[in-house]
Amino acid sequence: MSYVIAFSGSHGTGKTVSAAQKFIDLKINHPDKSIKLLHDLEAQSPYPINQDSSQYSQEWLFANHINKELEALSRFDIVVTDRTIVDVIGYTYALGFHSLAADMLCMAGSHMYVYREIYFKHISFNSYCYDDGIRAVDDPAFRREVEDSMLIQYEHLISAVNFHGEIFYN
Repeated sequence: MSYVIAFSGSHGTGKTVSAAQKFIDLKINHPDKSIKLLHDLEAQSPYPINQDSSQYSQEWLFANHINKELEALSRFDIVVTDRTIVDVIGYTYALGFHSLAADMLCMAGSHMYVYREIYFKHISFNSYCYDDGIRAVDDPAFRREVEDSMLIQYEHLISAVNFHGEIFYN
């Protein structure tokens, strides 16, 4: 069965670089497997992201992320991504769209089965927040709020669903 290996956390924690490194390691060590790297899906959003995000933005990000993961899982043995759907929920909640985040959390429960490994990258251990025109670098409090929200969402999901994967915190 196909599965996802994901990197999770607030922006600027090195998720994309870590996902790319994992992808390369898997390609080298498992030449018999088809492997896909999904990254920077939020950069494709037709709506604003980060602090300027709207409810439409968050809905689009959530639906697009699930769609891209399911599409890749239909064609590849292993999918490596620099974000999980829980990341989107964490941002949604931190932005104040609590009702939408609760709805997303319900749907996320039925999608968690795709994740075999999740590597959560904490802000305090992974400082890669540079201005690249995509991520918001001016507000460290927002990053912390997003991270705290993600950790709470993972707690809710792990206790609510029969999650068979592993979460590694670093």
